[in-house]
Amino acid sequence: MGDKKNILVAYASSYGATAGVAEAIAEVLSQAGASVVVKRIKSVESLESYDAVIIGSAIQYDHWMPEARQFVTTNQAFLNQVPVAYFFTCLALSVDNEATRQQAYKYSDKIKALSPTIKPVSIGRFAGAVNFSKMPFILRQLFKLFAKITGVKEGDYRDWNTIRTWAMQLHLKM
Repeated sequence: MGDKKNILVAYASSYGATAGVAEAIAEVLSQAGASVVVKRIKSVESLESYDAVIIGSAIQYDHWMPEARQFVTTNQAFLNQVPVAYFFTCLALSVDNEATRQQAYKYSDKIKALSPTIKPVSIGRFAGAVNFSKMPFILRQLFKLFAKITGVKEGDYRDWNTIRTWAMQLHLKM
């Protein structure tokens, strides 16, 4: 990365799991010499001062969160001019098998389809976390039902080594 790059890590997160991933990515990139700012997507006002952008979101109802999708389409012109990477967190990835890997690739395809002219240098696919105590009652009940059906239990499934390794590889591409 010759010159010190200014990188934005923008994320959408309901309960903090994706925010934690964004922070870990930023930490690795900072240690590698980049100047990194981490912001919730809703609080990003301008992209003009950044040399690269990393955009992440939790997967909810088989899609990135609405604010992440809107961010990409709204900022498409700028994002076409700088290196961009995407990442997502998804509870389905807490189970490592062929079916969940295929589902992760489908999510990646949906994200790339938001703006086909943007060519991400990489897409990080990470297991998420679920903490029922952070959810409103109704959603908590739905997630508990989902957990019974899928076998995914409450817990933190993020693999920090995988996340940090991805960020180090990303550092070389940005």
